[in-house]
Amino acid sequence: MIIDYPWYCVLLCLLAGALYAGVLYFTGAQPFQRKLRWLLAALRFLAVSAIAFLLLAPISKQTVHERQKPHVVLATDVSQSVSGSADSAFTLSALADKLKEKCQISEESFGGSSTDIGEMLLRHNHDDIAALVLATDGIYNRGSNPATVAEQLPYPVYTIALGDTTTHRDAALADLRCDRIAMLGNDFPVEVTVNAAWLNKHSTALTITGGDGGLLYRQNIAYSSDNFSSLVTATLPAQKPGLQRITVRLEPVAGEFSMDNNTISFYIDVIDTRRKVAIYANAPHPDIAALKRAIEANANYEATVIYAAEAKADTSYSLAVLHNMPSQAHPDISFAGKLPQLYIIGLQTDLSRFNALHSGLEITSKVSRASEVTAAHQPNFSLFSLDNAAATSVEAMPPLSAPFGEAHLAAGVQPLFTARLGNIDTRQPLIAATAQGEQRRAFVWGEGLWRWRLAEWQSNGSHTHFDQLISQLVAFTAMQQSRNRLQIEASRSYADDESPVLRAQLYNEAYELTNTPEVQLHLTGDSTEADFTFARDGAAYRLNLPTLRPGLYRYTAKTDDGLSASGTFAVEALNLEQRSLVTDHNLLRTISTTTGGEMFYPEQLEALTEQLATLKPTIYTHTRYTEFLRLPLVLILIILLLATEWVLRKYHGEL
Repeated sequence: MIIDYPWYCVLLCLLAGALYAGVLYFTGAQPFQRKLRWLLAALRFLAVSAIAFLLLAPISKQTVHERQKPHVVLATDVSQSVSGSADSAFTLSALADKLKEKCQISEESFGGSSTDIGEMLLRHNHDDIAALVLATDGIYNRGSNPATVAEQLPYPVYTIALGDTTTHRDAALADLRCDRIAMLGNDFPVEVTVNAAWLNKHSTALTITGGDGGLLYRQNIAYSSDNFSSLVTATLPAQKPGLQRITVRLEPVAGEFSMDNNTISFYIDVIDTRRKVAIYANAPHPDIAALKRAIEANANYEATVIYAAEAKADTSYSLAVLHNMPSQAHPDISFAGKLPQLYIIGLQTDLSRFNALHSGLEITSKVSRASEVTAAHQPNFSLFSLDNAAATSVEAMPPLSAPFGEAHLAAGVQPLFTARLGNIDTRQPLIAATAQGEQRRAFVWGEGLWRWRLAEWQSNGSHTHFDQLISQLVAFTAMQQSRNRLQIEASRSYADDESPVLRAQLYNEAYELTNTPEVQLHLTGDSTEADFTFARDGAAYRLNLPTLRPGLYRYTAKTDDGLSASGTFAVEALNLEQRSLVTDHNLLRTISTTTGGEMFYPEQLEALTEQLATLKPTIYTHTRYTEFLRLPLVLILIILLLATEWVLRKYHGEL
């Protein structure tokens, strides 16, 4: 019993009870006999003292001991390597029946097309388990090393060694390593481990083919021992963009135990990082060649020159460079559409039509003549970074020919260089850019860029600084954020033993997240065609697809109001269980030894039962605190005291 008040407060409670009983039964005329008065006074004394004591808010402290049966987990491996062995019918149900009276039993299975023993052990890494029985062949092909995980376990693991330890005459592709993303036009490495048992003096060939069946790589392999292992490294070309199926095959040798482990297929995501830039020119000009070479100095860009008479809309381009356009001869530049635009404003540019575009720069001019201007760097420019060496080099370049006029910049347009006329900085923009609005734009107010490129070569023997300026200007302008209102998130590949999960986000016309409309998905594959509906998930959508057969799948998502998005993903057949058919009982012995358990074979279940029967029950001790006011016995006692007093007074004729 615990109270927060000094001990003498308890005496005060007793004193209050005594005073109350004394005043009630020992003052004035009393109708009760002496013995009855003392009995009634005692009842009232106890009741009042108890009530006063409850006002001190006493707390009851109880120490509780609970006895619990030892908790034993029985885990059985149901992976393909076990199901294909002589122990495929083995179960732990008989062991569970023998132990259920003395132990609390939990049964579970793990494994499938792949096995992660470490994850199963970590899942039970807590103190309320007395022991774990692990029935497996020791083959794992995912996750952490189980022997390392076992070092963290607070309970013993008793392993049951399943599977056949016989080494068969067989060859296998045991492991494959490669980056799953490659850049178009580049080469990417693939490493394959080839293992072979009892095939000494035999030979075979390893081939790698693409999705169209074309041969990408071939190497002859001679098995030089009965326990052969070799690492084969191949360099393959990334020839087509998108998901590409790659198949590695080891030609079988007569008499092999299994052919399933001679082939591995995987998908490589070939990304075309090159962006296409259209240089629309009013007429032939030396600037065109200088721009094209500077743009293509960056391997991520490809430039195409298109003269105005042949120009047409093409959304495959990431940027439109408009040289001397719009012009009087070619006033319409609607073919540029909503592409990001880089304007080269020269002597043939029609300024009135250019101003009508409201691009962020307007030039008013009352006379038709040219100004020879050089560049003055503006260090406050913040849209992208140009190093000091390049800026200094540009300032030393020969002058550009710019149409005479006065510039007016819209909000958000920042000058990178201003025009210098002689030694006077006019503060007029020479090169400027903006990220405001839906399209990024950049401006060069002047022609003659070919002189800059030639001058740098004459001074430094390279085009480094000029190419850097154009490259950064192009990279900034071409960087457009996706404005697609329906966006689908999907991994590029899934394993054949997992359910693919796709997520969708839908934006309204104000580009605010919404999930009011239904989103449907049409899925097609090599042998699959089905329709699904996304479920609403918070403010977005989620779709859990069923497990799919290996292959390449294409999807198209649509909303009720006509928005759509499409993409592809691959489902890969891992075949991890087929890559190793040799059991690893040494691993099981290590796990048991590390945790204080023991390894048994299936025919030794009786010995394992006896071992587990010695497990001691767990005694859990915990302290419980309860307010006296919440104890029903205390309230019942007070009521009984008062009720007994009332009955005695009533019986003897006085209330």
